[in-house]
Amino acid sequence: MSGFTGRHVLSLAPFGRDDLETLFDAADQAGRELAKGEVERDLRGRILMSAFFDKSTRTRLAHETAMLRLGGGVSGFADAEVTRASGSTQESSADVFRMLALYGDVIVTRHPVTGEPARAAESVDGALIINAGDGTGEHPTQALTDLYTMRQRFGRIDGLRVVVVNDLRMRCVKSLLRGLAKYDCEVVGVAAPGMDLDPLARAEFEGAGRTIRFHDDLIGVLPEADVVYSSPTVAAELDAADRARPPAGELPLTGDLLAAVAPPELAVLHPLPRKGELATDVDGTRHNAYFQQAANGVTLRMALLRLMLGSG
Repeated sequence: MSGFTGRHVLSLAPFGRDDLETLFDAADQAGRELAKGEVERDLRGRILMSAFFDKSTRTRLAHETAMLRLGGGVSGFADAEVTRASGSTQESSADVFRMLALYGDVIVTRHPVTGEPARAAESVDGALIINAGDGTGEHPTQALTDLYTMRQRFGRIDGLRVVVVNDLRMRCVKSLLRGLAKYDCEVVGVAAPGMDLDPLARAEFEGAGRTIRFHDDLIGVLPEADVVYSSPTVAAELDAADRARPPAGELPLTGDLLAAVAPPELAVLHPLPRKGELATDVDGTRHNAYFQQAANGVTLRMALLRLMLGSG
């Protein structure tokens, strides 16, 4: 039995390094099965309910694809506006999640309100909840995918030099730092103006005995990096005050920049979708790790669903 068995995945905080390594080993196995075309369909009869109160492409489809690959079924909604979960006849979130728990074994939910998946977990009985992004809170399965991609690319996470750039306020960054804090790696932050890391997120990271350095010159830190992690500004994830303030600028990663100063093995990660912070001319370079990262979103979630539901 793993640390994920029978547990909600609302945050990375409750899970230790051993839990993550068990999950990553299971993701390796899922990847081998997919490569051979011989996936053990060991979640037959299980149902995943998608409850997306906010927009998603990769996160929703990766969870749903993972369950389908494992022989399970998928139901739910990608737009709350076409259900009783929204609109003029809106019922309470607690009731929505209670109903979903009656219909499925695991509920994957994205919600614009921070903390809503955790509150939903208190309302349900008999189903497990995966937080697929909650307001300015966390995005734990994205961070697990990010960490797994680093491990796959380099064979380790310990000892890596990870540079986190652009908008450090995003929930993907918060969850990633919670994951990186479980490893012995060097982290550098290079924030775009006005997009600095939440002081609470920094305090938590450093409270785990880790150190994060901050730098204002991307070119100055790229030569020493193993991984560059960038994310776009997503206004819907920000509190109203931050949303009202226009972005002060972004730090673009371009093919020319990487060719000039990046080490040969540098991996660029990005949760996507991208905006101006990541140029398309990086796609054809050896630094592109973000499409593999997107593909890993399926194998990682296959492994997670197996472990949560006790079949891994």
